[in-house]
Amino acid sequence: MSQQLRQLKSRIRSVEGTWKITRAMEMGAMSKFKALETPLDMTRAYFAKLESIALHLIRVQKGELAHPFLAKGAEGGPLGLFVVGAEAGLCGIYNEHLFKVADRFLAGQAGRDIRIYTLGRKAASHFRKSGRMPVKAFPGFHGRLKADFHSAIYRFLEEEFMQGRISELHVAYTIFENAMKHHPTVRRLISIEVPPGGESNFIIESGFQGIGSDVLPMYVSNRLRLMLMESFTSENSARMVSMKAAKDNAKELMGDLILLRNKMRQAMITKEVIEIISSAEALKG
Repeated sequence: MSQQLRQLKSRIRSVEGTWKITRAMEMGAMSKFKALETPLDMTRAYFAKLESIALHLIRVQKGELAHPFLAKGAEGGPLGLFVVGAEAGLCGIYNEHLFKVADRFLAGQAGRDIRIYTLGRKAASHFRKSGRMPVKAFPGFHGRLKADFHSAIYRFLEEEFMQGRISELHVAYTIFENAMKHHPTVRRLISIEVPPGGESNFIIESGFQGIGSDVLPMYVSNRLRLMLMESFTSENSARMVSMKAAKDNAKELMGDLILLRNKMRQAMITKEVIEIISSAEALKG
């Protein structure tokens, strides 16, 4: 009994250590998640205004605006896919859902030359294991985001498109809805897709070409930045939820083990009391 009690105490200490670690990781993920919420909202608001200007400029171009980002790729031409995965694990099934969506998209592009680019260690590892070596694997940011954190990635992908290595570029990323809900998806980044829309009150005076040369790269760059912000926020919220579940499970298990330990202690005390009483009765007899 005493040996079992020692083993039980050791297990309780182990579970308690796990609880402390998962609690610390939950707090770390929560801190990063809270730090990203406001910048994400600001980026969404800024991009919404920029998008309305860029799309209106394209709709009213009247054939005057010529830019490579507007050119439709050749039918069946080389395709680029940029996958925004996580740098680390412990975020539940966040990565698995994203990779399923990316793999499904690639399966629908049979026969095409595909160039894959990845962000984060998990995405690079997934495609290497599946036999699709990424052309470029960007390291993750580990939550350290500067104002222009996306610039190097954008410049590389822009060069891939401008040099004709790809005729269109798609991005597999995760859209953030709330702390419990995010949606992996694949969206085309280049060439620009223009949904039908009505007229607006913008007046363009200095010519389409000059404005388009400035606005369109800015539009694509900031759209990529928003995609990355959506993914980073989703990743940290998924990790926060996952660590909270692990912490709660560890706490519940620790409670069950403590209850079992107390029962074992009580059983030992009861046994000792019975032995003392039995010995006393034997002496009387």
